[in-house]
Amino acid sequence: MLWDFFVSAAETDGDWARWIAFQLEQEGHQVRAEVRDRLPGHHRVHRVDEAVRLSRRTLVVLSPAYLADTALAAEWHAAWDADPAGVRRKLIPVRVADCRPEGLLRDVRYLDLVGLNRDQAAATLIAGINGTHRRQAGQRLFPH
Repeated sequence: MLWDFFVSAAETDGDWARWIAFQLEQEGHQVRAEVRDRLPGHHRVHRVDEAVRLSRRTLVVLSPAYLADTALAAEWHAAWDADPAGVRRKLIPVRVADCRPEGLLRDVRYLDLVGLNRDQAAATLIAGINGTHRRQAGQRLFPH
């Protein structure tokens, strides 16, 4: 099985991971989210390794809990290592809580859902995944 996205999240951000996976699936994407898809008897390391290898992109649910969990770093490191310049956008962080990534993750531009309502967050997520920019009506293109 090939997935379009592997959603990497801390256990405490499981609701965000499930919501993001649902939004992506509504757009027709195949999604693997460890916090949602793990079944009794699964070996976590094997399943995560499989998800990272067989997913086109890794989406990181950025939060203080995620950044504090050193075991999760291996999940995004694999995507970063496969595309360190970000040309193929294999690693897409999505910030869901106030936090400041450090190290290599600091320089990867993230989608920011902090402070958005449900509809705004969904639109921002999908536009960011699709690589489209939504300009607001009346927004000036030239700074004055």
